[in-house]
Amino acid sequence: MADRVTASFGSWPFIVGQSVIVLLWIGLNLLAWAGGWDPFPFILLNLVFSTQAAYAAPLLLLSQNRQADRDRIEAEHDFRVDQLALQYLFAWHRDAHGPDCGCVQKLGPAVDAVLAGLADEVIAHETVENH
Repeated sequence: MADRVTASFGSWPFIVGQSVIVLLWIGLNLLAWAGGWDPFPFILLNLVFSTQAAYAAPLLLLSQNRQADRDRIEAEHDFRVDQLALQYLFAWHRDAHGPDCGCVQKLGPAVDAVLAGLADEVIAHETVENH
């Protein structure tokens, strides 16, 4: 619900609609000097804006936290896909050049070390997250 509500806060229809309501509010109260329900300095209008802000701020923070969680999950997924792609690329290179190839013999330990380091980082990150 927070995501749907906050999506409308930053939209042009919301800004235009709110501006029209505020202008009507002020105009009607200025024209009706004697019978205005919220005479200048428009204290009731300020109260409405304060109430709106009191509800909007936590909703915006909630929505941002949910988006940060989604971004983190997506980044972890991308990291794992990249890790898998590196493994496939090295395996393909090893198959194409053969195990006796100098580049495979020279780069193999480095690639294995990188992959082991990446695996250790993922495990450490998951351990920290679960505690």
